Amino acid sequence: MMLIRASLFLLIPWMMISCRTAKSVVAAVDVKPTSFLPHAKELKENRKRSPFLGNWWTTDKKVLTAAEKVKSIYIAPVVSDELRAMTQKFALMEFSKKRHASKVKGLVTYTHDRFVKAFKSNKKSRYTVVDAPSKDAMTLKLSIIEWEPNTVSGLAIREALDMALPVPFTPIGSLLGKSARPAIAIQGVLTEPTTGKSFFEFADKEETRMAVILFFPNELLPTGQARYAIREWASQFEKLMSTPPDKQIRDSMPIQLMEF
Repeated sequence: MMLIRASLFLLIPWMMISCRTAKSVVAAVDVKPTSFLPHAKELKENRKRSPFLGNWWTTDKKVLTAAEKVKSIYIAPVVSDELRAMTQKFALMEFSKKRHASKVKGLVTYTHDRFVKAFKSNKKSRYTVVDAPSKDAMTLKLSIIEWEPNTVSGLAIREALDMALPVPFTPIGSLLGKSARPAIAIQGVLTEPTTGKSFFEFADKEETRMAVILFFPNELLPTGQARYAIREWASQFEKLMSTPPDKQIRDSMPIQLMEF
């Protein structure tokens, strides 16, 4: 048993520097976009540029040329029309469909507000936010497609695993208790106004970050992990749109030494 624990501890750093990303390897996260994205089947991971699991950039010169002239962005109301049903047994135990739907309603509003804030708070942002669709503004459409809420029982299971298998500096509870981790997934498409074609499309999924010493306090709130992920997405998307093509926008690590 001690050998297995030691192996797990040594394996994590190796996994982090492998050819795949820390998110897709250590957290074992993947995302499945829907037909909401015109090029859903063509999304690819590109860690040299983007923190998102799936990305698609246009190569159409007409669209690229037109997009260069656009300085404004309209962020449409976020939707959840294609939200997938909960699958985690702890979420199903603690959340009725009505309660889940009520929380999702708040999350879509929160997502819209955070993306707007991300652009407005950066004085050097490439785009200025406008309040209505315009022939002079890019349009960003966002859709929440998955949400597994924080659960008290799920957190208890992960903490119990940590205490039962006390491996130094290794989040055993989060690694082995994947089925008890909260998660949220998003997809988005940015459209160029003149051509009406996609300029950029993305999809991403985040699970709760794995704390080595203490659990993340926002896990005590049903939407805590989701709201954290949404803030990260908004900030990352704004940076991705406002930086040169050779600038890497890094993702946050799925494992943290300590969280308060």
